[in-house]
Amino acid sequence: MERLPDPRLDATRSQALDAALTLLQEEGALAVTHAAISARTGISRSTLYRHWPKLDALRNAAFGRAATGPKDEPRTDGPLKTDLTWIIGKLVTALNETPWGKIAPQVIAAAATDKHSRDLMNRWIADRKGDVESVFIAAHARGELSEGAPVEQLVEMAIAIPYFRKLVAGLPLTPEWLEAHVAMICSMATEPTTE
Repeated sequence: MERLPDPRLDATRSQALDAALTLLQEEGALAVTHAAISARTGISRSTLYRHWPKLDALRNAAFGRAATGPKDEPRTDGPLKTDLTWIIGKLVTALNETPWGKIAPQVIAAAATDKHSRDLMNRWIADRKGDVESVFIAAHARGELSEGAPVEQLVEMAIAIPYFRKLVAGLPLTPEWLEAHVAMICSMATEPTTE
């Protein structure tokens, strides 16, 4: 006989992950421990260990919670500039205003040595890449792209440059920057290539 989900277990997991996410944002990945979450929530350490026997599993569950946001279908009704502003603007908002933006550097660091963190990062990037690719596919279908436009590289630039600017260079992602970034990508996508 199949067991029904226990709402109390779900509530306990949710409370623990909320606490882990708060710790990640306030103090960093090393602060996320079974003891710290127990102290914040009152959930016994033995209960936490039953849910997440290894500390990496607990941290990765919190990383995953931050990386999972509402899924909106990308706008692909054009023109390219409008669609790119919307989709890259969502990324900029995520990096500037959500828990993901605060903990992304920690996920990236963990991904260097932890397979589960790497898998999470790869899934997040694949989702973003798929959204941006769909914008370019629609623009191509509308005849907006120049012959030979380097679409694969433009998709990578659309995603990678905001990360580099925010997380590596420590520079702001402002509306003015977003407008210039989109204009550069559109220019490269629509101007004839010279060889």
